[in-house]
Amino acid sequence: MKYTNIIYGLKDPRNDVYRYIGKTTIGEGRPLSHLKKSHNIFVNQWVEELRINNLSPIVDVIESDIPLDQLSDKEKHYIVYYSSTSGQLFNGGETLLKTISKPSILSESDINSLYISLLNTRELYKLFKSFTNFNDTVIGNILGVQRKTVHSIKTGNLKISTETIFKLIFFIKKGIRPVFDYYYSSSNEFQGKHPDTYEDFIKECVADKSFCTKWFSSFYKSVTNEDRNFYK
Repeated sequence: MKYTNIIYGLKDPRNDVYRYIGKTTIGEGRPLSHLKKSHNIFVNQWVEELRINNLSPIVDVIESDIPLDQLSDKEKHYIVYYSSTSGQLFNGGETLLKTISKPSILSESDINSLYISLLNTRELYKLFKSFTNFNDTVIGNILGVQRKTVHSIKTGNLKISTETIFKLIFFIKKGIRPVFDYYYSSSNEFQGKHPDTYEDFIKECVADKSFCTKWFSSFYKSVTNEDRNFYK
C-alpha cells in the first residue's frame, strides 16, 4: 500500500525504540532515504553503527493520509510524545519545536561540551597558547580584542562575549596553518616585504597588528559563513 502525507518513525531493532520522527509528502521514499544518508548527522552515525552489526532501522508509518496543512503540527506532536515516552530521539528538544523548521541535530553531549568550554576559558587559553606560543598582545589581535580581555579569558571571567570565546574555540579547532593557506591563496601581496612563507607570515603577524587582525578576521568570516550553511 502506498501512503501519502505521512508521519514516520525510525526504530532501533535492538530495543524497538523510536530514534527519529519525521514527516514527508512523498510516501515511504523519504524515510527509506535516511538509511543511505540523512541531513541529521546523528542519524547517520546511528545507521552506520547498526550497519556494522548487520542491522538496519525499522521504518514505521505512524500516521498516514494527513491533510497537508496539519502535517507539521502532527510531526511536532509525535516528537513531543515520543520524546516524553522514550527520551532517545535524535530530533530537537521539546522547547525548540515552536521555532524550528526541521529537528535540531544538536545532542545533549554537544551542549554539555559547549557549557564546559564556556565555564573554563582559562583552559581554552592555555590550549591555544601551548600550540601557538603567541604572547597576549598577538592573541588579542587574532581575536580582535584588547589585551585586558585576553587577561579576562586567562582568569575565567564569565563576562567575556560569547563571540570572543567562539573565536578562540574556532582557532583552537582550525589551527594557524589554514589561516596562512587562506592568506596565500587570497592575497596578491607577495612583493617586497610581504611574507610568502608560513614562517614569515607568523613573524609578520607578531610584528604588525593590522596585518594580523586583517587576515585572521578574514579567514574567520570566510569559514564561519560556510559552516553556518553546513546543515541546510
